[in-house]
Amino acid sequence: MSTDDKQLDKTLNIGTEIRLAEGIKKHIKIGTIALIRQVREEMDGVAHKFSFSIGRKKWEATEEREAVDWPKVEETYKKAFNLVLVEEITEKEYGQIDQDGIAELDNLLDRFLF
Repeated sequence: MSTDDKQLDKTLNIGTEIRLAEGIKKHIKIGTIALIRQVREEMDGVAHKFSFSIGRKKWEATEEREAVDWPKVEETYKKAFNLVLVEEITEKEYGQIDQDGIAELDNLLDRFLF
C-alpha cells in the first residue's frame, strides 16, 4: 500500500483489515472519541465475551446467577461490530464466520472499550 493510499484510508477513517472467514475480510474504523463513546454506550452492561454468547438460549435467574438474555447479548455484539467495521457484516456472512474469525471478533471491541 502506497503512502497516498494509507493517507486516503486515514482520511476515510479506515484502519486495519481483519479476516472473519475464507473470503470475508473487513476493515476496522479508526477509533474516534465519538465512536468510542458510541461503542461503550452500546456495550454497557455486557460482561461476557462474544464467543460465549453465540447460540445460547436465555438463562433464568437462580440463587447463583442473574438472568441473562443470551440472544440479546449476541445481537448487542453484532450491532457493536457493525459500528466499528467499515463494511457491515451481513447475516449471510455472520453465519459463515469461522473459529479464527470468532477469535478476531472476541478481541475487536477491546480497542474501543478499554
